[in-house]
Amino acid sequence: MTYARISDRKVANEYFRVTEAVEANYGRTGALPDDAAGANMRKLAADHRRMLGNGMCTRPVALDCSFESACERCNFFETGPQFIPILRRQRDHAVEQDQAARVELFDGLIKEVDGPS
Repeated sequence: MTYARISDRKVANEYFRVTEAVEANYGRTGALPDDAAGANMRKLAADHRRMLGNGMCTRPVALDCSFESACERCNFFETGPQFIPILRRQRDHAVEQDQAARVELFDGLIKEVDGPS
């Protein structure tokens, strides 16, 4: 929390209200009331991004994940320039292991983000 800050005051107020509700409910077996999260918190929950080692998962929370560890082939996978060094290491590892399909996959991701290498 030292470096985290919610810049949208409405969202921050909802966050702290929900946090208080969670703390008040801590140790009880009942669930939080349906109205604990406001519209802004529900919107954030619906539009989440989960950090992966080489990109982001944008899959909505309500959808099941059928890929488990093959995120790079999923339509909800997003990557960017900050992940190019990791993608290159993954491609190089695939080359060392003689895994042509993985080499092609990572080469495609690198080319999409960084242009031809």
